[in-house]
Amino acid sequence: MTSPTPCPFPLLNSVWARMILTRLRRMAPRAFDALEPSLQKRMANGALWSVLGAGMASGLAMLSNIGCARILGSTRFGELGIVLVTTNLFTTVFTAGLSMTATRYVAELRNTEPKRAGVVIGLSTATSVIVGALIATGVSLLAPWASRHVLNAPNLSAPLILGSAAMFFAAINGSQTGTLSGFEAFNQIAMGNLIRGSFILILVTIGAWSQGLAGALAGYAGAGAVTAVFYQIVVRRECRRHSVPISYRFDRKAIALLWQFTVPVLLSNSSFTPAAWWSNVLLARRSGYAEAGVFNAVYNWQMFVTFLSMAVSSIGLPMLSNVRGEGNPRKYKQCLKTNFVLISIPAIVVAIPVMLLSKHILRMYGPSFTHGAPALLLIAVSAVLTAINLPVGHAIWSLDATVAAMLLSLLSGAALVLGAYMLTPYGAVGLAAAYVFMGLVQTSANAPFTFWLLRKRLTRVYRTEGVAA
Repeated sequence: MTSPTPCPFPLLNSVWARMILTRLRRMAPRAFDALEPSLQKRMANGALWSVLGAGMASGLAMLSNIGCARILGSTRFGELGIVLVTTNLFTTVFTAGLSMTATRYVAELRNTEPKRAGVVIGLSTATSVIVGALIATGVSLLAPWASRHVLNAPNLSAPLILGSAAMFFAAINGSQTGTLSGFEAFNQIAMGNLIRGSFILILVTIGAWSQGLAGALAGYAGAGAVTAVFYQIVVRRECRRHSVPISYRFDRKAIALLWQFTVPVLLSNSSFTPAAWWSNVLLARRSGYAEAGVFNAVYNWQMFVTFLSMAVSSIGLPMLSNVRGEGNPRKYKQCLKTNFVLISIPAIVVAIPVMLLSKHILRMYGPSFTHGAPALLLIAVSAVLTAINLPVGHAIWSLDATVAAMLLSLLSGAALVLGAYMLTPYGAVGLAAAYVFMGLVQTSANAPFTFWLLRKRLTRVYRTEGVAA
């Protein structure tokens, strides 16, 4: 078995890895100690670099957001948020499946079938470039119509075109980070997060100050381009280290992956991501772009509350997929249980001070944002619910329960849209409450399904693969 990517700073890795191991044992002593020592070290190493990377990216992005909010004001900041959430809609719907496909199959095949893993990497890379270019072109062509008839803001036509450039590089970045996650090269992803966050802070803030909304969006595109170059260099280096030859010759078996795994992920994202986008559009149309700006500021703190959970969760799918490939059901369940505890607790710990300091936090954005403190409190609650549900997705996708994933995602999207229609007339607070409603519905559905999946489906999967459970 090829070991995870070595740290470029061995002393730092050794000291901090021991600290992470100690912290993980304190947070989940039974679950963590039940894991094999090698898996403990891999999980600690992955958690260390994922937390560092997510922390740097989240902190730098938060500073950029605060700077942009103060420069642009609530209305323009709301317009920036709507443009980004619109372009993110297309990026997530059409390319997130490629990232997860790369993670899932590179992790499972890198040791046993390196040539096939190389084909998956080539397929993911080529498809992300082609799809990203097609979608960016489509968004650019539709920008005048969408800004006028969907967003009710004809002045957002040019910003949408600029946003499509950022979207193209985001699609490529997603495929690259999916590949690196499959190699468990979390230290390289952390370095990429640092580079992206630093360029966002510099380019987006300077762009907003000098050219307003257009300058900020150009800054996002520039940061994405720089990150794509860095990640491509690192992906090739990891492939050489793991003796995985990248191949762009796709046979029927490789193409079948797009249908068997990537398309279901795409359909799953198509069930929820448009719902999140439409909820934001409803808020802007019903309560104005100033309220959309307040929600944009508030929603960034949801990502702050979950950044530790998201960081730890990034090791979940590759770990579970790799363990599944080993054919050990008990080890799989122990790994999933540990992930659940380690993902949930950080969100709760971070959410509490955010809720207590909600008024002071929004004062940093300027006077026009301060009335959104109740929305920040509610979004912190929804962030905790989101973190609790993250491990469910890991189990679903690693065990190929794709239909269930699509149905659960559709349920979440429907709950959010229903809540948005009822509550967006109340402004940012109303949309934040809709997210809480969605989280409660999602948790009520996910909890019993996860228990059933582990009790029934896990054993069946291993028997199907010819492994004694």
